[in-house]
Amino acid sequence: MVTLDLPVLRTSERSCFKRCPWRWEKEYRYGYKPKPSRQADSLWFGIGVHEALAPWYGKGLRRGPHPADTFEQWAGDEIRYAKTWLDDNYEDAVWEDALELGIAMLEQYIDLYGKDSQWQIISTERPFAIRINRRGKAIAIFKSRWDGVLRDRATGKVYLLEHKTASQIVLSYLPLDDQAGSYLAVASHVLHAEGVLKPDEEIEGIIYNFLRKVMPDTRPQDEHGYYTNKPTKEHFVDALLAAGIRTVEQSSPKSGPVETERAKLADLETAAGFAQIPVLGEVSKVQPPPPFVRELVQRGPREHVTQLERIAEEVVVMNAMRNGKLPVYKTPTKDCVRCPFFEPCQLHEQGHNSYKALLKADFVQEDPYADYKSAAA
Repeated sequence: MVTLDLPVLRTSERSCFKRCPWRWEKEYRYGYKPKPSRQADSLWFGIGVHEALAPWYGKGLRRGPHPADTFEQWAGDEIRYAKTWLDDNYEDAVWEDALELGIAMLEQYIDLYGKDSQWQIISTERPFAIRINRRGKAIAIFKSRWDGVLRDRATGKVYLLEHKTASQIVLSYLPLDDQAGSYLAVASHVLHAEGVLKPDEEIEGIIYNFLRKVMPDTRPQDEHGYYTNKPTKEHFVDALLAAGIRTVEQSSPKSGPVETERAKLADLETAAGFAQIPVLGEVSKVQPPPPFVRELVQRGPREHVTQLERIAEEVVVMNAMRNGKLPVYKTPTKDCVRCPFFEPCQLHEQGHNSYKALLKADFVQEDPYADYKSAAA
């Protein structure tokens, strides 16, 4: 049984704390949250994609409504804009209509993966609240939900499914990923306790399902999947001659056909289109990273234990900061520009107490654990 007298720990809170304790203090101790805006931050957009994929991956082999339709309904009529990045330095940003971006991404996702008929879904969007112990004493309630658990029909093995939206897809850190690793440890315990998994059956690892936040690239692709530049007159001439078309009709002046090599580009384009001859330009030097990536990471039973132990260790440090036994410090990096507390943090860094006025002006204060307390009550 879980009780309200223990501090609640959320997945987002763990990530926030490890990223920057100063932000954690403002967001989870004092409950500061940016006032609503037309900007769709990463959290808002990620929640929408999760909400769209959850009903799609129904129980077993059933699939629900198209994720793009669900995302459109979830987003509603509110106009929001999502920031996407052109490089890893977060210097060149492109603002996209968040609704259009989500719909386009999810339509392309289904075009690529279809119904994922190799996945037999065991559990989807399962909430949980478990007690975290250290040295035999309960110190916190870890509350979150996992995205999915599935059985691969080809191998019979069971995996945790973790959906992730990202501007850039990075795989190198996944073997030590805390978020999905903790879900794996909890899901293994819960599903064994419920008899969903047999005593000798384990969750073999995590399938990371990445969706990159970017509009689909509409440039033509060659037979190898490479994006190509706009074709030139030379490309049209070569394609038409290869198809045996030696002359094309002129649009102006209308003086009859002309040799293909001497025709205007507009007439060559018309001739290729009429003959249904695809014409591609040179392979572009700029090839975008893949919009979707799936990565399987094996995680063993010993790692399940390590994950739960690390959660307990994090709670110990959090409690020490809550009690004033450890200082609350900052961890500045280049990613700070994406933090909602970037501006008040700069004022605080300069020694100005005006950061407090900025917090009151641009933020609202809410209980970050209100929904859990309500459910527990």
